[in-house]
Amino acid sequence: MELNGDGLIDILSGSYSRHDGDMAGLFQVLWGQKDGSFAAPEALKGTDGEPLIILTEDSEEALVDKICTRPIAVDLDGDGKLDIVSGNFGGTFAFFKGEGNGKFAPKSTWIESDTRKISVEHHSDPFLVDWDKDGDFDLLSGSAEGGAFLFVNEGTKTAPKFGVRTTLIAAPKQAAEEVIGDAHITGPQSSTRIWADDVNGDGKPDLLLGDSVSLVFPAKGVSDQEALAKIKEFGEKFSKAYESMGNSEEPPSEEAMKKMQAEIEVLTAEKAKFVTEESTGYVWLFLQK
Repeated sequence: MELNGDGLIDILSGSYSRHDGDMAGLFQVLWGQKDGSFAAPEALKGTDGEPLIILTEDSEEALVDKICTRPIAVDLDGDGKLDIVSGNFGGTFAFFKGEGNGKFAPKSTWIESDTRKISVEHHSDPFLVDWDKDGDFDLLSGSAEGGAFLFVNEGTKTAPKFGVRTTLIAAPKQAAEEVIGDAHITGPQSSTRIWADDVNGDGKPDLLLGDSVSLVFPAKGVSDQEALAKIKEFGEKFSKAYESMGNSEEPPSEEAMKKMQAEIEVLTAEKAKFVTEESTGYVWLFLQK
């Protein structure tokens, strides 16, 4: 996106957290160069000269609202200047008012509905688009648990006001037991990331939804039934190893932790003889009717 008004495409990204006391996630920007390259990433700063971070109340519980930043730059209030809307670990949405030319107010506010923060189930991932074609921006988001959600702008282009959350794509139901292979994957899974565009040219925005999936396959020469039995056995032994540390409110000793870790390494190596595990993801396309 073109962030600072110089006519060159820039790259805006969030980051999980910084190595500092408040662990707040930073916004990183790679400014576009005239030769088509990008400058080294740097922390985006507010008009006070300090790194831009989500403002929260001073408590440990608020930490999740300032880490895992996921920004999008858009003129949300219709004043001709790009603003930043950011998601976070907690699932809420922060707003930084744009001051023009890639500058932003240092203090964020929360996007709310009737004085309550709008949110999804952790890892909010905002995308702003005129979903209902009424001339203003509506807010879409994925979440850690999966699914796609919509907050309709019930206000105007210059005075946005978002309604309650509605579900466009439901989060998947968790399987009661381990499943072998990928034939059961028929829709988006967890950690959804969202994009909207008119893919088929019918004038209506469609959904592109990325996800995260963990798949389990039998090792060579192992049947599905054998693999499932080994997975169940691993789970039982893992639970037993964890319980060996005791249920005391005091943290386990270093010796107990090392013993448990050693047992889990042995169990994991044994499990790997029967099954292979793969972490991957898909991109799903949903055409709006």
